[in-house]
Amino acid sequence: MYILYYDSGTSHTRAYLLKDDICLDTLFISVGTKDAATSGSNDVLVRSLKEGMDAILRKNEVPEDAVSDIYMSGMVTNPFGICEVQHLTVPIDAQAMSDGIHTYEEKTYFRRRIQLIRGAKTVPPKEGLTLENIHLMGNARGEEIEVIGMVAKGIIRKDRKTVMVSPGSHTHMCLVEGGFLTDIASHFTGELHHALLQDTILGGETTKADIDIDAEKLRYGYHLLKTYGLTRALYIVHSTKVFDVATDEMRSMMLSGIITGSVIENLQSRLETAWKDVEHICIIGGPRYVEAYRILIEEMVPGVSVDIVIPKAEESLALMGFQELLRVRSRKNGIAVTQMVR
Repeated sequence: MYILYYDSGTSHTRAYLLKDDICLDTLFISVGTKDAATSGSNDVLVRSLKEGMDAILRKNEVPEDAVSDIYMSGMVTNPFGICEVQHLTVPIDAQAMSDGIHTYEEKTYFRRRIQLIRGAKTVPPKEGLTLENIHLMGNARGEEIEVIGMVAKGIIRKDRKTVMVSPGSHTHMCLVEGGFLTDIASHFTGELHHALLQDTILGGETTKADIDIDAEKLRYGYHLLKTYGLTRALYIVHSTKVFDVATDEMRSMMLSGIITGSVIENLQSRLETAWKDVEHICIIGGPRYVEAYRILIEEMVPGVSVDIVIPKAEESLALMGFQELLRVRSRKNGIAVTQMVR
């Protein structure tokens, strides 16, 4: 029998067709929960995911009734996803994630049960959440299963304390200890960058080209943030266009330094307080993003080893995590069958 797995994010989704735990094909779907949020309904998301299922099955000549299970992870469990499902509370590992899978009956498009893999959240304060302590909370939907995949593949070792940094629409930092995800800090990054380029004058003053990293201008952008604060730093970047003292490419690097630097400042603070004794920082994602983070982390957080993981086009850390969940479930079911026989 076949299994269909969706890794759905804020702006897009990837669907994977598996037979047992072997991936046969992948499909990119340019719809995520942001589309549902902006439209006010999850209809556009659910419909697009079902159309994606039809397309990948048709391409591989697989009848729908040959699909035994459909699994989804990522942003599909938020209020604008398939169905809102509460996060699991850290610490969690593959077993906890497997045990926490939520079954949902989707009656409009799929018309069948879907297995929803929960996101992760930190432990709320005992006195309850308020405006005074909400800063202590962190959550992720999607990065937690990537952590499971990285641990399973040995990219994150169980014998050392690691922070996984995942730049994206929301940049998440995940603390991993002994193979368990134990803490999360999240940042509003990619969406802020997109909004600045889409809806402010900076969009016409920067480049949309995929350019090489200019470390000097990246550092200068962070210097502006540290010295003048966010809004003044952004205006200074704009001023370099008004007074013609920088190119569009330079301004793009300054903007990256401002946004990336704000994340690294938070990392600095946590390493000095709650995340002491971290030995390793692992940055995952596309080359355009991870290099900027590497440069600033190595400069701002000396003494901690830094690795970059750039998955190949045919690879997916989320898929690796899902395959580990399948193995965990298979082992557990095997033990249960053995016990029944005895």
